Amino acid sequence: MNRLKTISIAILVLAVSVAAARPDTMRLDVDSAVELALQNNHAIHQALAKVQEATAGKGAAFGSFLPQLSAGGTYYHMGTVNEFSMEMPIMQMMPLPVYDPAGNLIGFTDSIPMTVGADTMTMSMGSADNFVLRGTAQQTIFTWGKLLNAYRIAGLSLNMEKHGLRLARAQVRTRAVEGFYGALLAQRMSELMKESYSQLKRHVDQVAILYDNGLAAKLDLMRARVGLTNMRSQLSQIESGADLALAALLSTLGLEPETPLELIGELEYEEWSIILAPATDSALRNRPELKQLRDAPRMADLGVRIAQTANLPTMFAQFNYDYKNPVGFEPGWGTDWNVTAGVSMPLFTGLTNINKLKQARARHRQAKVALAMVEDAVRLEVKALHSTLGQEKENIACQAENVEVAEAALVMAETGYQNGLVTNLEYLDTQLALTQSQVSYLNSLANHRIAQAKLRQAMGITEEE
Repeated sequence: MNRLKTISIAILVLAVSVAAARPDTMRLDVDSAVELALQNNHAIHQALAKVQEATAGKGAAFGSFLPQLSAGGTYYHMGTVNEFSMEMPIMQMMPLPVYDPAGNLIGFTDSIPMTVGADTMTMSMGSADNFVLRGTAQQTIFTWGKLLNAYRIAGLSLNMEKHGLRLARAQVRTRAVEGFYGALLAQRMSELMKESYSQLKRHVDQVAILYDNGLAAKLDLMRARVGLTNMRSQLSQIESGADLALAALLSTLGLEPETPLELIGELEYEEWSIILAPATDSALRNRPELKQLRDAPRMADLGVRIAQTANLPTMFAQFNYDYKNPVGFEPGWGTDWNVTAGVSMPLFTGLTNINKLKQARARHRQAKVALAMVEDAVRLEVKALHSTLGQEKENIACQAENVEVAEAALVMAETGYQNGLVTNLEYLDTQLALTQSQVSYLNSLANHRIAQAKLRQAMGITEEE
């Protein structure tokens, strides 16, 4: 009895654990899909890291204006210490004798210094062991604008990376919208085909009853069954496509492939129209890639200015503070310092600087041409997407009318077939026409939403406005 109770408890615990481990279904609308994509997309993370790198690069460029401080220490031992020798006179206080005119000694003078000999003195020209602890401060004084232009280039580079981040976010947003409505379209088409399949199956059952009662030909029954089989095959393909669309959406959102999703929303028409000219102006003004390309000629121009000053002299100052042993010819630890002001100017660099100037000018021309080319491409892209949006709007109206007519026709065909006024083949054609109209209508709704998202991106609208 206890063993049975233990097994029951274990089964209960296992069931609770499995239920707890089973992930909950994530309910997702288009806005949530966009937010998830923006949070998880690797391209955005990479673009953000580039912004951080460019920010640090701008800080490094600013550091060139500040004094550069360094510290170091050296020790060196001299194998041979140079020496020099010199003769030093030996002095002694001695009185001098005093004589009269006849040559007789009459006395001595007071003691005066007298050289009585010489001594040799040896002096070392340094020390065998030398220690130096040095602190250095160096400041660039004048570089003809090289440092300032380099700092401006770093600032433009940061701006370009920020525009790159905006571009990445805009692209991810559009892909998320496209993936969401693609998956939603696939699901709605699957539901539609299931409904159409059920409707056709009811018709096949009705034909079978009529055939059994001798009121329908066997050919009608065979045609109905063939149509049902074909629709079952189409349904299988659409369901497989819906699974693939959902997997693609999960990948776009950065979610695990096994994550269960429930898509919230309907494929409905949303009125949104804009005149072509304002749309083009918005694109030329706001597109992140165009802003990047407009910064590129400025960077290239600053590069030309730097290259033009490469052969000009630069001025700098340097201060050294030493704590060393020995100090001069005095043994022992002590302090010393020195100040240096200098001018540096290249005289010949193997024509390197001249060719670098040519490169900088060529890059400047390339940047201008690239900007003009992309502006032309943006104009064409906006025009094409504007036309697509208008075409999808017309398609929605046409397909909505077709669905309405096809639904009425199917009702009439059902009644007519029951009364013997419509053949089975005519009914199958009417039912197929309704399915095709409904599929086309759903496609137009999804394409209209996707065209909106693409046109917003093309106009440089990076957030919902």
